[in-house]
Amino acid sequence: MTTVERTLRPIVVLLYINVGISVLLTVLTFVFKSSVLDYQVQHMVEAGKVLPGREAATRGVLEGTLWIRPLSILVVSVVYARFVARLKLGLRRTYYRLLAVAIFGAGALAYLIVISQFPVWYRVIQGVQGLVLLSLLPILATKDVRDHFAPEPRAMKIWDDA
Repeated sequence: MTTVERTLRPIVVLLYINVGISVLLTVLTFVFKSSVLDYQVQHMVEAGKVLPGREAATRGVLEGTLWIRPLSILVVSVVYARFVARLKLGLRRTYYRLLAVAIFGAGALAYLIVISQFPVWYRVIQGVQGLVLLSLLPILATKDVRDHFAPEPRAMKIWDDA
């Protein structure tokens, strides 16, 4: 294994773990779809967000939104596969994008945990996923990783060719 592969391996592993957790959460959501929907509808009724007699309609809307998850997992999987393919190139843009994914992804998951109406087990899995994304940050801050993504030094121009 080369030094570059050894340096980038933890990043690749964490990206794939994150996708794996997303896929697991998607599968669990559809396996326990009825209980997840029951939980959501019950909490919306208790919060006064659903008028009496509108529970079935609300459930139908919530059921439709469950399809957003597999589509977002597909998009994230494609983006992560592209990250992995571009890691070895050492492009600075890729480094900044990884930082953005780690920071904004973890922030988005924290936001979803707070505002979403999902069962506790669902939020716990999202929390684990957020921790996986946050664990990218110290790895991205290591000297070896920063050096890999450092811009190429430019030659100093001593005189003008004009």
